Amino acid sequence: MLITRTNALVPGMRKRTIGRQVHFGPVFLKFITVIILAAAAIFYLASTTLGATSNYKLQQSQEEKAKLEAENQRLQIEAVRLKSLNEIKNSTQNMNLEPFRK
Repeated sequence: MLITRTNALVPGMRKRTIGRQVHFGPVFLKFITVIILAAAAIFYLASTTLGATSNYKLQQSQEEKAKLEAENQRLQIEAVRLKSLNEIKNSTQNMNLEPFRK
């Protein structure tokens, strides 16, 4: 036997036995609010942490780039110096100069 809330009978339609109304109490609404706020806080913290991490990696890369550029410049200067010393040595040998004697 089927007990329903309504007396209306529509041919071809099945009567509902359970109502679809759901009531939320104040405790449940507070709980859902706290859950939503906690999820928003976790999302905010995750995004700021991700931003800080990428900023730190960018800063480290820029420092490494500056160090490598300074090292490159130093090595270029050293290469020019050694090249000029080698050219001076070769030019003195080509001139057939004699050593200085007192």
